[in-house]
Amino acid sequence: MADTEFLTGSAETVKRWASMLWTEAPELIYWGQFMEENANAIIQVKRELEGQPGDELTFTLLRKLAGAGVTGDAVLEGNEEQMNHYSDTVVLDQRRNAVRLKGRLSERRTAFNQRTNAKEVLKIWLAETIDDDIFSQFDTNPSSVIFGAGATSTATIVNTSTMTLALIDQAVARAKKAAPKIWPVRVEGRDYYVVCMHTDVEYDLRQSTGWQDNHQEAGPREYGSNAIFIGGLGVHGGAVLHSHVKVPIATDWGAGSSDTGASNLFLGRQAGLFAWGARPEWWEKEFDYNNRVGFAIGAIWDFTKAVFNAADHGFIAIRTYRTNN
Repeated sequence: MADTEFLTGSAETVKRWASMLWTEAPELIYWGQFMEENANAIIQVKRELEGQPGDELTFTLLRKLAGAGVTGDAVLEGNEEQMNHYSDTVVLDQRRNAVRLKGRLSERRTAFNQRTNAKEVLKIWLAETIDDDIFSQFDTNPSSVIFGAGATSTATIVNTSTMTLALIDQAVARAKKAAPKIWPVRVEGRDYYVVCMHTDVEYDLRQSTGWQDNHQEAGPREYGSNAIFIGGLGVHGGAVLHSHVKVPIATDWGAGSSDTGASNLFLGRQAGLFAWGARPEWWEKEFDYNNRVGFAIGAIWDFTKAVFNAADHGFIAIRTYRTNN
C-alpha cells in the first residue's frame, strides 16, 4: 500500500510549479473499433455472463459442409454428411486498480484537482490493460505464420525481411485458401481483412516500392466511415492497414539473435472472442474520518484468440524485420 502525497516542498505544489497538470492523452481501448456483438466482427463480443452467475463461456463454431453430396438417382439415405463442431472457452477474471490520496491538506497544496486526476489515470490504466491483453494473446503460439522476404523463421530474419505490399497480398491469398477459410468482415457490401502492424513496420512499409502509388486506394470518401477504417493507413488488396505501438516486438531475431522484429497481426472475422462478466465500475472510499479518499476501478472480462481444433480461426501472424526508429 502506498499513498500519493504532495509535501510543501514538492515541485508540483502550487508555489513551485505551474497550476496546470499535464498528462498523456488517454489511449482509449484501441480494439473497441473492431468489437461487435455479432459474427461479422474481428472480435466478437458476448454478454451472456454479464450480471449472471458463472465464470466460463463456451463458443462453438460450425464448419461448413465439405462433401460433394449425390447426383442423379444415387442413394442419399445412409450417405449423409456429418456436421463438425469445434469449441473454445473463455474464463472470466477480474482486474482492478486503485489510488489513494494523502489527505485534505495535501489536496489543498495543488491548483489541479487530484481527485479528477485519480479517476483519469485509472480510466487510462483499464483501457490499456484490455488492449495489452488482446495484443498479447493474439501473438501467443500462432498456428499460421508468414515471414518477411527471404526468411522462413525468426532465426532467418534479416534487415531486408521488411513489410511490403506483396507480403500483404500473400497473407490475403493464404487466408482465402486456409482450411477453414479465414473470412473477411463485410462492410457496406464489400469484404475486408485487417492488418495491424507495429509503428516501426509502418515506417518500413512507407519506404517500400509501390507504397506511394498504391496506398491511396483508401479514403473515407470512397469507403465510408465504418470503424475499421478510422485511423487506418490505407487499404491494399482488400486489407485495411493499421499500425499501433503495442504490436508485439522482438530484439533477438536473426542468425545472431540481435535483429529487431515485429509480429504483425492479420485478422479476419471472429479472430478473437471477448466476454464481459461485469462492465467497468468506479468505487470511491473515504478513510481516516473522511480525511483521506481513495478511488478504484475494475471490471470482469476475458479475451481469447479463437482457436478451434488446434488452429487459429481467423488469424495469421506476419513476422517481419523492423527498423528500430
